[in-house]
Amino acid sequence: MNRLWSFMRNERGVALPLAMIMLVVLTMLTMTFMSLGSVEPQISRNLSDGARARQLAESGLEWAMSTQIGNNDLNGTTLLGGTMMSSGACGTGYTCRVLATNQTLPGLTAAQGWFDVTLRNDRDTIPGDLALIGTNNTRDSSWTPDFNGIVILTSTGTFNGASRNVTAVIQRGNLTVNAALSLPGVQTDTYSNAPPCAGCYAIDGRDWKITDSSSPSGTAALKFGVATYTGIQTNTGLSYEANAEAGFNTAAKQGYVQGKDNSGVLTTGLNTIEEDPSLNPTVIQTFLTNLAANPMTQILNSTQACQYPSGGSSKPEGLRMDATGTANVVTITNNCTGASQINQTVNLGTVTSPAMVYVKGEFDPSSNFIGMAVNGSQSITGYGILVVEDADMSFFQSGQFQWNGIVIVSGRNVGAGFRGGSNTEIRGALIGNETNSSEVGGYFEFLNQSSTMKIRYGKEAIDLALRGLYNTRLSVYREN
Repeated sequence: MNRLWSFMRNERGVALPLAMIMLVVLTMLTMTFMSLGSVEPQISRNLSDGARARQLAESGLEWAMSTQIGNNDLNGTTLLGGTMMSSGACGTGYTCRVLATNQTLPGLTAAQGWFDVTLRNDRDTIPGDLALIGTNNTRDSSWTPDFNGIVILTSTGTFNGASRNVTAVIQRGNLTVNAALSLPGVQTDTYSNAPPCAGCYAIDGRDWKITDSSSPSGTAALKFGVATYTGIQTNTGLSYEANAEAGFNTAAKQGYVQGKDNSGVLTTGLNTIEEDPSLNPTVIQTFLTNLAANPMTQILNSTQACQYPSGGSSKPEGLRMDATGTANVVTITNNCTGASQINQTVNLGTVTSPAMVYVKGEFDPSSNFIGMAVNGSQSITGYGILVVEDADMSFFQSGQFQWNGIVIVSGRNVGAGFRGGSNTEIRGALIGNETNSSEVGGYFEFLNQSSTMKIRYGKEAIDLALRGLYNTRLSVYREN
């Protein structure tokens, strides 16, 4: 027993096994640290490559927005109206237009990465599209054409084997315009002189192209001459339609209004002044809110503190627009000095680059404030969307003012006035949207005392206005 106990207490020879165990442990730790040291740079490279791939995908969106969508018609041959493909690059079950494949950034090669971009319409058969575009929007029922002004861009960036995918919902402000003159507000008071000469006045629901001179050549469906919202005007007890018709109370006045009747047949007079529910104050305000929020919009403030006491009429004028001799360039001024002064040159756009001019007026309970007065003996030509809010817009100019697009006068106690001696043509649409049902009688949403006044529906000009980049916004963005 003593010998066994003595043997067990003998520690000779223990050092070597312990040393070998420690050596194995240290070797394993060293190999682990070395392995981690080699993996960390790879992790860093992967993160860097992924970040660059995402930047390429975002560049693909910007490239598509600026060079492919731009001012182009979403249903044109370069977009949804062109060659479409199913599955493949579009994804299983999807149909799309391939806009770019292995597209490199300018001045770079594929070694610096590339992006692929596809464009598709939203669909009511794709469950995820409702959540993607927003539940307040109605999805289209087919891959093409687009009807709701909403399309979906998908861009995939690739760099050094890493790929990142981003999806964006592109939305254009959209107005369903069904008349040359629309009065969708809660008052539709009209007044017109009799035409001073044959052909001097026209409210025309036929499709006039921008370059048409003596007759329309457009192929779009006929529209109403004048359209109102549905309902009863509270201060007259008449329907909005009947109230608008009251200003065209002679055969001569009715004779210059033409467009479709309710059966779609071309007619003149009261039969082409009809109700249409497509536009109403809420629709107009939503459209204007989106436009005003866009940083590309030219916003001008027209205030009563800086008004001219009077001008072409006895009413005060917050801003004056004057011709310069260059048709699409005007000066806009107010009557203040110092920090509140407005005296600037404004470009009214071109056929390839439409403009957005937004005049924010100031509510005048007396209904006597003109937010924008147009003056001058030289021609003025604009393209895009012209808005005057919470004030009147009045035309006094003897030189021709032609706007190709949409003119909107909207808000409380507002109206569009074509004053004596003025010469105006709107090629596209005029919208007069009164939002104050309590405005007293004797003030008009449409007032025509001019020498020449022509409001001609034009799908080409309306589309030009609606598809400008200022009216195209990225409403949803996500990385897949």
